[in-house]
Amino acid sequence: MLAAAFEVVSKYGYNGTTVAKVAAKAGLPVGSVYWHYENKDQLLVALIEDSYERWHSQIGQYQQPLPGETFEQHVYRVFCSPASRPYFAADFWRLGVILSVEKSVPEQAARKRFLKIRELQREELTSWWQRTLPPETLEKDPELPNRLSRFTLALQDGNAIAGSSGESVDDFHRMLAASLLHLARNPLLGDTPPAPDTASRPRTASRSRASAA
Repeated sequence: MLAAAFEVVSKYGYNGTTVAKVAAKAGLPVGSVYWHYENKDQLLVALIEDSYERWHSQIGQYQQPLPGETFEQHVYRVFCSPASRPYFAADFWRLGVILSVEKSVPEQAARKRFLKIRELQREELTSWWQRTLPPETLEKDPELPNRLSRFTLALQDGNAIAGSSGESVDDFHRMLAASLLHLARNPLLGDTPPAPDTASRPRTASRSRASAA
């Protein structure tokens, strides 16, 4: 029943989803759905919570570094290895993004539940960065874990929206891992842009003056 609900809401969105469509997709009488759930919103809340609990029970051990694993290898494995794909493709996340975009029904219990879960994930991801980043990096920029976690979730949201319209980035995970490693090695402190690398630029002005002389 929950799998059928996910397929229906993925296709029709929140407003286009009905209990009748879910029942038809699941091959059940409409009354069977109402026997378990009071309304459509409570059905979607159950879907989000069930998917999140199954997902969350699997990621704790996965986020632990392996013996001898370097910082770069650990980040790459968590965000980019084939085994990490379920981390970014959980049903609750894709459904939650769909509900978040549809703000026409702000009192949705399912939408509120997802936003709460999203905040919990941001906090857990921030804690993971605090444990994973090199100590010298944290000393220079204590707020970096929070920024990296927000950046990760923002990209995850965007890719989920793109995927719902059939335009997801094929190499998203590799690009995400590369971006995170770059930002971890080269954190942007404050609002000052990094200084240009003048050392590698040709000194055309100097050569012009030398030629004129």
